[in-house]
Amino acid sequence: MIKAIRKGLAICIASAVVALAGMTASFAAGANLDDGLAPGSQWELEVRPYAWVLFITGSDTLGANTQDIDTNLFELIEESNEIYALMGYQELRKGRLGIFADVAWAKLNVSTSTVKTANPIAGLNVNVVADADIWFDLAIAEAGVAFEIANWNASAPSLKDHGAFVPATALDFIGGARYWWLKPDVDLNVTAAVNIPALGLTRTAGGRISAQPVFDWWDPFIGFRVRHKPREGQEFFLKGDIGGFGIGSDITWQAATGYSFQTRLLGIPMTSYLGYRALYIDYEQGSGSRTFGLDTLWHGPVLGSKFTW
Repeated sequence: MIKAIRKGLAICIASAVVALAGMTASFAAGANLDDGLAPGSQWELEVRPYAWVLFITGSDTLGANTQDIDTNLFELIEESNEIYALMGYQELRKGRLGIFADVAWAKLNVSTSTVKTANPIAGLNVNVVADADIWFDLAIAEAGVAFEIANWNASAPSLKDHGAFVPATALDFIGGARYWWLKPDVDLNVTAAVNIPALGLTRTAGGRISAQPVFDWWDPFIGFRVRHKPREGQEFFLKGDIGGFGIGSDITWQAATGYSFQTRLLGIPMTSYLGYRALYIDYEQGSGSRTFGLDTLWHGPVLGSKFTW
């Protein structure tokens, strides 16, 4: 049964970062797609729905058992019955100040059945059937602020010089908190049958066990982000943060890079987004049979779209 719970946990982690909406192109007719990096006097909103093609390595701990993890999104999706997921990044910026949020949510179902047959003594047959129906809810919410501490060429009027585009670069300090919430809903139906043929005796008994534990914690983090606009309709970013510091997890870090570019489809402006993200977490709570821990690296390509107003 622990194996089934582990399977569901791994699938939940992976599917949480699948946002089907993010796999489609975003059509931003009328959106502000060519703004530079120069601090503006008006509020600007950026929204990026996306999907994470995830690979997971590391280990998890349930009770006294620790198991290695080495899997990927494609393998895990095949083992789930139902998956509902949504993920997106939003940032509101004015001048040098930015306020951002990144939210991932998933809900999925895993069903499994185990049959055990034993003959502890001659003439005694024992059959145990366990049917498990497991639903997982997972949410990872990140929020913080970004403050531009340096820029290069961002002061050029509209990043253009007599019609020629001027590349620009900006450096931001970022800080915030990342919240993790996991709720497995386990419904276990166990039936045991004892058969003694020599005595013509058969007995069957069963019972249902349900549990809805909640694992949650939050991690503060700090880091830096570089934004670079090499030409019109294109933008590149690179960011990294580190956190936890024993407040939630022992240590957590994140590194991400992305490239957005403007194209047209049937004459309509479209901004696509490609990138790569790596997120590491080393967390443990509880003790003895109630221990829960994750020591994992989640990483993989990011595909999505970008809206700017």
